[in-house]
Amino acid sequence: MNKSVLMCLLILDGLVLNTVMASVTVTVKQKQYVFTHEPQLIEVLAPIANQENWYWPSAVLYQEEGNQLEKMRQLLLNSLTTLITIYQKEEPDIALSLEQLHATITNWHLARRLPIKIDYDLARFSAAANPQLPEGEYILDIALRMNTVQLFGAVNRTNNVPHLPHADVSEYITRQTLTDVADKDYVILIQADGREITTPVAYWNKNHQEVMPGSQLFVPFKESLFHPEFALINQQIMTLAQNRVQQ
Repeated sequence: MNKSVLMCLLILDGLVLNTVMASVTVTVKQKQYVFTHEPQLIEVLAPIANQENWYWPSAVLYQEEGNQLEKMRQLLLNSLTTLITIYQKEEPDIALSLEQLHATITNWHLARRLPIKIDYDLARFSAAANPQLPEGEYILDIALRMNTVQLFGAVNRTNNVPHLPHADVSEYITRQTLTDVADKDYVILIQADGREITTPVAYWNKNHQEVMPGSQLFVPFKESLFHPEFALINQQIMTLAQNRVQQ
């Protein structure tokens, strides 16, 4: 075989091999880390673990996915737009709150939250906490301990409220005005570590539930015979909030 042809084939083989090997990309704080193999979690965490005093309980690994979450978002936004039109004339305050919720959800960065506990020290010493990442694109959402909690849903305004140490969930919503279509008996707490907790907050059913810093509090819409669509809307909002990249 001609030497020049052989050299070209070797170069092409090398390019193909490198393309195949460059299989995992992890984005951390707008910086990309590219791995030419399927890395263990510890390999992803090691370069950034000691850069700051990270709040590991709220660290999350997401995987960029196809259009499933985006399709759900568009269906939800269409439903909210329909409700806005219905309420605009007779109950403009509710329409305004729905418009703000529409804008909030429109601006969410969505990716599939992976059920992996992210903790550098744990990954160092436990094989179960140090999984291998398959080929794909990932986002590592890591931050310092936050001092706020986001309150959204059937409220007059989406708001980041101060985190209250040792306070019950109900103490967050007493400082807010709920809309007339809010379910005033329950709040959906999405803890910073991903746990979803339906929390009673009415005087007759309240029990003490504390909130982690950086968590989300979703005030659901009251489901009824007159508004059966709220059941699906509540579920869609919770699913998207679970898969929301906060940083």
